[in-house]
Amino acid sequence: MLKLVLFLQVIMLIVLAFFGIFVYEQAQIASDSINDALTVIDEVSAILPKLDIALDSINQLQSVFESLESLSNVLSLLTDPFSSGD
Repeated sequence: MLKLVLFLQVIMLIVLAFFGIFVYEQAQIASDSINDALTVIDEVSAILPKLDIALDSINQLQSVFESLESLSNVLSLLTDPFSSGD
């Protein structure tokens, strides 16, 4: 009877050891995934200021193109007498 109890205790210890190893491996996988996600977040946060600068540049270009349109209208008014004289 004592041999049976000892055998069951050893089996339970082995099962608990495998369960502990499994939980540890899963926690390690989760930790690696979280580290990868944090790395991506850091990279994105490093890019965001550059995107803000690019958006500001695009907004400045929009005003430049609007002024070019008005300049084009002025030039077409100035050159219109020459083109109608042909």
